[in-house]
Amino acid sequence: MNSIYAVAGNPIFHSRSPVMFNAALRELSLDGVYIRLAASSGEEVATTMRAIGLDGMNITSPFKADIIPYLDEVDRDAQVIGSVNTVLHKDGRLRGFNTDVDGVLGALAQAGFEGKGKSAVVLGAGGAARAAAVALLSAGAKVTITNRTDRNARQAAERVGCDQVPLEEVGRTLKGAHLLIGAVSTHDRVIDRQHIHKGLTVLDANYSKPTALVQDAASVGAKVIDGREWLLAQAVPVFERFTGNAAPVQTMRQVLMKTRRDGRTNIALIGFMGSGKTVVAEAIGAKTGMTVIDIDTRIEEKAGTSIAEIFEKSGQEAFRRMEIEEIDGLRSMSNTIVSCGGGAVTRRPNVRVLRNNCLTVWLWAGIEASLNRIGETGTRPLLHGQSREQASALLAERRFLYA
Repeated sequence: MNSIYAVAGNPIFHSRSPVMFNAALRELSLDGVYIRLAASSGEEVATTMRAIGLDGMNITSPFKADIIPYLDEVDRDAQVIGSVNTVLHKDGRLRGFNTDVDGVLGALAQAGFEGKGKSAVVLGAGGAARAAAVALLSAGAKVTITNRTDRNARQAAERVGCDQVPLEEVGRTLKGAHLLIGAVSTHDRVIDRQHIHKGLTVLDANYSKPTALVQDAASVGAKVIDGREWLLAQAVPVFERFTGNAAPVQTMRQVLMKTRRDGRTNIALIGFMGSGKTVVAEAIGAKTGMTVIDIDTRIEEKAGTSIAEIFEKSGQEAFRRMEIEEIDGLRSMSNTIVSCGGGAVTRRPNVRVLRNNCLTVWLWAGIEASLNRIGETGTRPLLHGQSREQASALLAERRFLYA
C-alpha cells in the first residue's frame, strides 16, 4: 500500500468520505486507503499527519480554521475564507486548500439552481458558511449571512464581503430570498419554521440525517438539495489533487447515495505495542457495559504461560496460530470490545475477521510514548533487547497494516 489518506474531525464516525474515496481508489486500482481520524485539536491533526506520514487529509468540523496555524502553506482561496478542508502532505510540507466552494457550486449546479441575480441567505459563520457565501458571491448572487451569535455573523460577512442580518430579523430577508444554505453544526431548529416558504431552495451541509431545517423545508414544499451533493462535489477536486487521477464521479456518487446501516456491534482496537489498547478497551467497557476481551490475555490463560515464554519456547509462528484461533472466535460474538495484540494485523485471516465482524479502531501513539509505556519489563518479545531505531522500523513497517 503506497498511500494513506484520512478525514479528521470530532465527531468523525458519521463521515461518508471513506466510503467515497475507498470506492474511487478501488475503481482506479490505486494502491491506497482512506480512513477516519478522531482528534482533539487542529494541532493534533497536523502533528499526527506528520508522524504517521499521511499523504492527504480532509478537514471537517471543528478543525477547519483551527488547523491553519500548523500548516506550512495555505492557498489564497483558503486564506480569504479563513478555512481549510484539504491538506496535502508532500516533501515534508503541509499545504492547505479549500474545496467547499466547489462543493456548494457543484451541488447547486446538480440541482439546476442558477445563482446569478438571486437572493441567498447563509445560516452560520464558520468555515463552511464562509465558503458558501464566497461561492454564491462568485455566482453573482446577493448574499446575507445570519447566525446564532451575531458578532460572529458580522465578522464572517466583513471577511467575505457580503451583508449580515441578526437571526431575530432574518424572517424579513427570507421573504424575498431564493436560496437558504444551512451551515451550522446542530440538527436542531435555528430558524423559525414560519420563515421557510415554498419558493425557497434549501441546501444543508449536514448530511448524516435530516436536520430540522430540511424537514421544515420539505413540509412546506420547498425544494431541498441533498447535502451529500455538496460532499461529493467538494470531494472530486480533492481526489484529483491527492492522486493526480480524474475522479470516477459516478462510482463515488453511487456508493455515497446508498444508505446502509453498519451491522457490526463489536469494536476491535488495534495499534502498536504501548498504544493503550487494553486501557482504552477497559474504559469503553466500563462506560458502555460491553464485554471486554484482551486477545493476549486469553492466549496466556489457555497456554498457561506468558507470551514471552511462548515466543521463547515455541516461536512466533506458534503464537500467531493461537492468535488466529482466538480472533476467529469473534465471528460468534457481539457487543464486545476487543484489545488486539500489536502484530495481529500481520496475518490476513485476522484482518478478514476484524474487518467483517468489528468496527476496527487504530490507536496511534508515537514511538517515544509507546516505548515509555512499555518500559523495560521485557514482556514484549519483538521489542525485547531492540533499539529505538529498530522499534521505529517495526512501527513504520506496520503502519499500512493498521490503516
